[in-house]
Formats: sequence, C-alpha cells, structure tokens
Amino acid sequence: MTRLLALYPRWWRDRYDDEMRALLELAPVRPRDRLDLVRGAFDAWLHPPTPSHIPALAALSGGGLWTVLAAGILAWPGYLVEVIPLALVSVVCLLIALVGIALRAADPGGRSSGLAVGLAVIGYLGWILALWMATAAAIDGATLGAIQAVAMVATAAIGAVVVRAGDDVVGSLVLVAAVAMLIPIAPMWLVFGAIWTAVGIVLDRDRRRRIGAQRRVA
Repeated sequence: MTRLLALYPRWWRDRYDDEMRALLELAPVRPRDRLDLVRGAFDAWLHPPTPSHIPALAALSGGGLWTVLAAGILAWPGYLVEVIPLALVSVVCLLIALVGIALRAADPGGRSSGLAVGLAVIGYLGWILALWMATAAAIDGATLGAIQAVAMVATAAIGAVVVRAGDDVVGSLVLVAAVAMLIPIAPMWLVFGAIWTAVGIVLDRDRRRRIGAQRRVA
C-alpha cells in the first residue's frame, strides 16, 4: 500500500508522507483503500498549493492568437484557409485554459462538474480535428461550424460551473465568449479572442493575489 504514496507529488509527500504511512499501518487494507489513494494522488497533482500559471498563460496565448487571426480575416477575408494553423494552436491553448479554469473553480468545493469537463474535452478535440481536416479541405464549412458550436456549448457549460463556484468575473467572461462565437458574423471572432485575452489577464492577476496572500500568511 505504501508504495502507492510514490504516486503523489513531492510537495504532498514532504507534508503528509509520514502521517499517511502511520495511518496505513494502523488499519487493515481494503481494496477500496488502494483506489482512494490513487484518486487522492490524482487530485494532489491537479490542485497544487501554489496556483498554477498554466490556465492564465493558455488563455492569454489562445485569446491573443485568436484575436490576431480574427483581425486578419476581417482585414483580408480571402485568407481564411491560411489562418487555420493559427486557429489550431489557439484552440489547443483554449482547451487547456478551459480545463484549468474548471479545476480552479473546483478548489473551494473539491470537485468540478465532470459532465462539463467531459463535454469540453470532447467538443474541443472535435473542433481541433475538424480544423486539421480543414487544412486539407476534407471538411465543409457547415460541418466545421456545427462542430465549433458544440465546442461553444461546452465552453458555456464550463462558464456556468465557474459562476456556480462563485467566480462571477471569469465565469461570466467565458459565457460571453461562448455566446459571441455562436453569433455567425465575423466581428464576433474578434470579440471571442479579446474576451479570452481578458480571461487570461484576470486569471494571472488572481494567481498573483493568491500567491501574495499565501506569502503573507506564511
């Protein structure tokens, strides 16, 4: 059983390893205990004591890239195909940001909505695949738009999770971004990118605030 403790990150083992080993030696081991330890290790990796910079960086990168490609499309409408690789990178970044935001929102309650996260992963992976197919002209615009709409529904679901968790600013921004992309006019792409850039800025400021608060307590 104690070998499963090696699955935990170093910061967790430095704090709790001795205590957990002593606890495991006191009680008989059940099959469910092994599963609980694995789940606990997964949760410890997802929720480090210091807030991660990855969601903010991913939102800033994805939003910035999408803003650039949207501005390019508005200025030169004939260059839609040429910006698809940029869109691919942007969507990958936004998927990372969305999952990170959902996990961040789960911190106060300990859990996020598995349904919303699952929908986001499926929706964005589908969007990424559709964009990749579009680079080879293997998918039509209507199908790409439909898949993109599914991804936006997933984005709205994550936004709702974040709002319910009490983070009204980030949750509302994510919801507005999703609605903007569901409006089938080119300027809304620019709005989508700008909002995600704003999400990244808000996340970075909040991360710095949390780290500062932790240092003051320490």
